[in-house]
Amino acid sequence: MRKTVIPGLLMLLISLLLTGAACGEASPLAAEEIASFAEQVRALADGAKILNDPTLEEAVSEDGIALQYDFGILYADRPSWSAETGLMAAQIMDAEVAGPRGLAINRTVNEVMDAVPCGNEGMYGTREAAALYLTGNPETGFLYGRAERDGQRISAMEYGAVDMAAGTKISLILGISGDGVSFMRLEGLGETFSPEALADFYQEMEALTGEYAYSRVPRSLTGTDLARFQEGDLYFASLSYPTAEPAVFGHNVEDMLIDNDDGTWLRRIDGDGFEMVFSCDAAGENVTPLSYAILSPDLEGPRGVRLGDLFHEDFTRFRSGEGQLSEDGLTEVLYGTPGTAPYGLAEYGNGSEMTLRYVTETLGGPDVELILRYEDTVLSEIILHTLEEDE
Repeated sequence: MRKTVIPGLLMLLISLLLTGAACGEASPLAAEEIASFAEQVRALADGAKILNDPTLEEAVSEDGIALQYDFGILYADRPSWSAETGLMAAQIMDAEVAGPRGLAINRTVNEVMDAVPCGNEGMYGTREAAALYLTGNPETGFLYGRAERDGQRISAMEYGAVDMAAGTKISLILGISGDGVSFMRLEGLGETFSPEALADFYQEMEALTGEYAYSRVPRSLTGTDLARFQEGDLYFASLSYPTAEPAVFGHNVEDMLIDNDDGTWLRRIDGDGFEMVFSCDAAGENVTPLSYAILSPDLEGPRGVRLGDLFHEDFTRFRSGEGQLSEDGLTEVLYGTPGTAPYGLAEYGNGSEMTLRYVTETLGGPDVELILRYEDTVLSEIILHTLEEDE
């Protein structure tokens, strides 16, 4: 059930739950910090002009009655604002409003992780979510942090506090877009939960802490902090490029043998969202990988790149900052020497097209290049291909 918030009700003891944190010496975001931000948001509304008509039916939602301000939306228990109004939830969309620990709109995910650090910096978890920390217990209460995502695309980071005796779960949610905070949201301010619901939530979080199937690729705005594109990057979720053979793709593919009319043969595998090409003999055997193209936005390539990524999202996953920009501004050496692996190169073009190229050596084999092409800053083509000696 819902109830009006009594000032100070949600100011849980800061000493609660801080032992045994997964974040080592760094403390999770405390209930007191979240409640203090809620009071800060209340102060923003005092004397401010409500921009909508909260008496209209369209202002009513499951969060409460929407009161729109220039800094965001407050969800209240009545269509007016006063000291007696209960704040149920809030969504802040003003970059000038700072939350706990300096969290604010336009902060990057890395900056959020620095502000509320934890022991799961790699965001190990499932493709859909990762537990950032879980400390406390389901008998008295607990603090938690988690990230919601679609692969490498994080959609939200939530930090919350649960008080079992009071039956409350308050949280600060950071909406993430393009690897940066796009809004801040407070939830659970005027809501109580059953002990069973809170215990179930603890179990869900506990189960998530044991997931390690997926992780976040490291990012850096500095560039020199990151490793060069290397042979290990050729082994990823969709494929093990250096050792790939037609048989690994199963039978639900289109398998074509192509005569080049010069004594050489190709074998092309067209599957669900990809195209793989091998060199081979006339019988389609003795294959060597030549290229792999990702055609579906659901498939990930090296370092988790996907069709539809934004240029800056991918750029910050690979090493850069060692080379120079050409005089015409169209080409930038990211690291190494072009033509001699390993190296990275950015081609900015004259229009809306941009290309990132990363070349790596392979142990006992030819060099391999990753090509990422962008149209209007959106990734539109992903190709891995084996380089010949004269390329």
